[in-house]
Amino acid sequence: MALLVPNIGEIESLRYLIAQNNFVQDLEDTSPRNLVLKLFTSNTTPAEGDVPSTTAYFEPYIDGNTNGYGTTANTGYPNCVNNRSDQSYTQQYGILLNGSRWVIKNVGSGTTATYPEQTFTFTGPAGNIYGYYVTRANNMPVALQGVEHAAGVGIGTTVSKGTNVDPCIGVVGNFYFNVDTNINMNDLTLGQYVAGNPGIQTGTRIIGLDRALNVVYLDKALIDNIQPQTDPSITFSFGKITATNHGLVAGDILYVAAGAGNTTLESNVYTVFNVPNADEFVTTPSLTATANGVAGLNTATLYSSIMYAERFTNGPYNIQNNGDQIKITLNVALD
Repeated sequence: MALLVPNIGEIESLRYLIAQNNFVQDLEDTSPRNLVLKLFTSNTTPAEGDVPSTTAYFEPYIDGNTNGYGTTANTGYPNCVNNRSDQSYTQQYGILLNGSRWVIKNVGSGTTATYPEQTFTFTGPAGNIYGYYVTRANNMPVALQGVEHAAGVGIGTTVSKGTNVDPCIGVVGNFYFNVDTNINMNDLTLGQYVAGNPGIQTGTRIIGLDRALNVVYLDKALIDNIQPQTDPSITFSFGKITATNHGLVAGDILYVAAGAGNTTLESNVYTVFNVPNADEFVTTPSLTATANGVAGLNTATLYSSIMYAERFTNGPYNIQNNGDQIKITLNVALD
């Protein structure tokens, strides 16, 4: 049976989806990223199964309705302008939306969020513009976003938890174990592989974490007790992405497309979990990495993930001249 979301529940859902609650004091802890409004110049009709790719939802960086990712836009398509002093998204293209400017209303049996009209002004030919879409803000540079095989996927550092003094404890048959409360679990996340203990089945992964109680939930049952008398330690492994000057920070959301032939990395939406340096980052859920450096096998393409998309009803609009404009008023509705 499907859950009924009443109007007040729709209001709260929209506040989160569009970051309308970023007027609170600490944005980082209480709200997702602001949104970026983007145009697409591919002849695409949005559908449920759509994902960003080299053939769909590419932006008007260049004229001719061709994919210009990897090059600086020469059409007047704008870089984001920061609307908060605590964020920087100027390497990203599109119009950065300010979450505090959304207006949410109950309309009949539904709930609608409306954003003030936004204008894209071009400086030269950009071809046909077929529609627009909205993504979470990030600061990936033009040399990385949408560029095939621009990112590498490798094996991350293995971490261990549990000692004889501060052990991990688990009971055979359970789908969880406890990490001693003296041990920090901040480097654990969903999807990491769990091993290094006779109580852990091969191929076990983390499916949940309770950081307050130091409990790790597993997708496979324990096959033996985990205790100091046998082995109190457990190891966790994960993949990492390497991309020079990626510009990402923890909490950013992106779509990771596996290189052609990569059978271990799942193409999907990921959240940046940890950023050890300017050229590497780790995701949640954790990536499954290969050990092959061949292009297309151990590589990935990074995109801003699509949240909402719409094709212009009366489009496409052909952009040919300096000063040509496209105006958009965003309405996001829940029924």
